[in-house]
Amino acid sequence: MSGETQGLGSVLKGLAELRARADDAFARVAAQYPREVACRPGCDDCCHALFDLSPVEALDIARAFSGLPRRLRRQAARAGAKATAAFDRVAAEALAVQGEQRLRVLSRARVACPLLHDGRCLLYAVRPLTCRLYGVPVAIEGVPRTCRLARFKDGETYPTVDLGLVHTELDELSRRACRLVPSLEPRRLDLGRVLGLAEELAAELKARLA
Repeated sequence: MSGETQGLGSVLKGLAELRARADDAFARVAAQYPREVACRPGCDDCCHALFDLSPVEALDIARAFSGLPRRLRRQAARAGAKATAAFDRVAAEALAVQGEQRLRVLSRARVACPLLHDGRCLLYAVRPLTCRLYGVPVAIEGVPRTCRLARFKDGETYPTVDLGLVHTELDELSRRACRLVPSLEPRRLDLGRVLGLAEELAAELKARLA
């Protein structure tokens, strides 16, 4: 096995471990605060939020996306083009303001995820960290945030995931992935753009893991 193959395997293993820790954190909070956490089967509120992906998440989603039936890939790609246009429009609005107002613009955006199909995620097993933690309290630059449907009370203290620490780990995994996969862009991308690059990324990843 080549050093490159070992390196990529280690990166993907690190991403899987980070996902598992996020899932564990969510499960602990949901078990401790079942009335406050609003996530239930059939709820797709988090599937209409604006978000982007780290390069390492984009790479693994591209790999998984390439394994979907062709019909679903085409459908998701078409939805992805529309989602990218909406993403760019909202991002431009957000960049025109600052601070808390910018966060409000982003949090109010309702952009359907192109992987949402009949109320379910086509790639649920490899969904991004943002999706995995949506619904429990998180901190963004020290400011607590949670799902708009959650029942956590203002002024109360709850277990909170620091998204800054999560992103630090993702950034390190992404730097390693970008060194090993030259076509992987070293910047965060919206999901629509990732789906547009999925075929190329998946092919290169497969070749380098061969």
